[in-house]
Parts: sequence; C-alpha cells; structure tokens
Amino acid sequence: MTAQVLQIVPELPPRLGGVGGYALALARALRDHAGMETHFLVTDPAWRPAETGETGVTGERLPARSVRALRGALTAAGREGLPVLLHYANYAYQRRGCPFWLVRTLEIRPSHRLVTFFHEVHAGGPPWRSSFWLAPLQRHLAARLARRSDRCATSLPLYRGLLEALAPGTDAVVLPVLSPLGEPAEVAPLAARHPRRLLVFGGPGARRRAYGERRGDLAAACAALEITEILDIGAPLDPAPPAAIAGVPVHLCGPLPDAAASRLFAEAFAGFLAYPPAFLGKSTIFAACSSHGALPVSSWEGTEARPAPGLLWSPGDPAGAADVQAVASAARAWYLDHAAPTAAAAFHQLLLPGPAAVAS
Repeated sequence: MTAQVLQIVPELPPRLGGVGGYALALARALRDHAGMETHFLVTDPAWRPAETGETGVTGERLPARSVRALRGALTAAGREGLPVLLHYANYAYQRRGCPFWLVRTLEIRPSHRLVTFFHEVHAGGPPWRSSFWLAPLQRHLAARLARRSDRCATSLPLYRGLLEALAPGTDAVVLPVLSPLGEPAEVAPLAARHPRRLLVFGGPGARRRAYGERRGDLAAACAALEITEILDIGAPLDPAPPAAIAGVPVHLCGPLPDAAASRLFAEAFAGFLAYPPAFLGKSTIFAACSSHGALPVSSWEGTEARPAPGLLWSPGDPAGAADVQAVASAARAWYLDHAAPTAAAAFHQLLLPGPAAVAS
C-alpha cells in the first residue's frame, strides 16, 4: 500500500504564497523521491483547486476555520491512519496570529502522529504595534503546539532556538525551504543567458518592496549588471509597478504556471530579493532563484547576517563575469545540499519513523 500523509495548510496554489508553494513542492518531493502521496487540507474556505490535478496529490478545503470543521476532517484521517504534517504560520490561520482553534483541535486529537513545520514562531515589534502585545499569546500557542507535536521542523536555526526556549527538548530539524518551481538537473551559465533579464517574483509584499523602498537598489543592480529587461511575475499589484526602472522596461507577466515561471528563471540572469538575508532559508523566492542558477541579488543592508558566505550579490559588489558566476554557483550548491531528494527522505523519516522508502 502506498504511504500517505495529510498536510494541513492555510493556502495552496493557484494562489501564490510562500507557505502554499513550499507545501506543494514538498508534496511533489515526497511523491517522486519517497513514494508518499499527499492529501491536503486547506483551511481557507475560499480556496479553489487548480483545474488540472496531479498524480499522488489531492486536496479539500475546510468549510470554516473552526474546531468542529477541523475535528471532522482529522477524524476521517484518523480512520485511515494517516500521519499529519502541519505547516504553521500563525498569521495565516488567524489575522492576529493567535489560532487557538487550530492548536486546541490538534490537542484533542492525540491519536495522530503530528509533525509541525514552523514557518514562523511568533511576531514581535514596537509597543505601538499589536504584535508587541500579542507576542506572549503567540509564544504560548507555539509552545503548546511544539509540545503536542511528535516532531518539529523549521527552516531557520533562529527558529530552532526559539522553539527550544519555548518548549525545551523540542529538537527541531532545520530544513531550508524548497523551490516552488522545481529543480533543473542542469543550468546554463550566466554568460549564456541572453537577453540579460532580472526577475521580480513572489507575493505582493516582496514585490511592492522591490519597487518601493528598495527601488534604488533595484536600479543600481540593473545598471551594474547591464540588465535589459525586468520581468514581474505574480498577481497584479495595486498600484501597478512602474513602466521602467532607471530606463529598464518592466514587463508584467502576471501569475504563471510553475513550468512557465521555471523556464523564465532558467533563462534569467538574476532574481531580485527584497528580503532580509538572515531569513533566506525560509524564502521560496531565494530557493527558486538559487535552484535555477540565476544570480540572487540582495537589496538588504550588508550588515545583515547571511545563511552562508558568498551566496548573494549586492549593488557595489564586484560585477565581473567570474565574480557573479561564483555567487550564482555557490547559491545553487547551497540549495542542492537540501534539495528535494534530501527533504523527502528527512520528512519521510519524521512522518513514518523507520527505513526510508525509495521511489522507483
């Protein structure tokens, strides 16, 4: 009998989001490299599946974000003996980041083997922000969830430390996220990529930062790297991106199928990251860029910690052909160290402890 897992997610493609994109990439990795099928439980009642399905990947949505609805879905899963993989991003399940309904339901269904992937642990901020006052509640819920889980995983060593402090003995596994657009077996060198395109990809927040507060860095990168086109990939923004950045035209591609976006990344010279370097291990944008061999361009301050030396290029860094290729190659090597086969084996072991399955 084929092994199966129930993955609980706040969203899923066709909606473009980091958590849903990673969850689907992981489902594909488990199917292709560990022989494990996924049934998704999407907690957004407004979610609608894509018109075309995938072998070994199915999904349903909750009628409401409530204890009753989730308990019914978990009861059905329990009859089938499925382990549960929860993708936890607290604000994605409740607008104030306090999803009591989710944690309470999982606590009253102790028969499930539960593995929780913490995309986030808790928020913080200044006293004039609600996140400051809600942080204690968010930490309380994260601690309860970590204690309920049979195993925990996360994308950052920072989050592993937070979980250990909240729930001693958690021993979370650190696994940076996968590319939502797949992993080409071979990639072209930067010198062979023409025209010189730079991609701005991802959810609305990251792309707004690229054209807003990080616009100067975007313009400087285009000048230094001799970029001739900027391609914007994602749902329409309001207001729309500018028609050009420092004379470089911006072409709006809209949301694209994974295969089409993957082709653009495989041909692109660079991808722009308006994202703190210390958190790149949880960025599906960085994962897509590095896995496809494009140059990851960082717009963040150089004082920020990076996941490892030499993985990012920033305006002001050497821009010679050998210099930028060294960065792109280092970023791809870093990504391949935890790519789909490795992630699938790790999660299979977390979900079904014992000898790992090998897909034929």
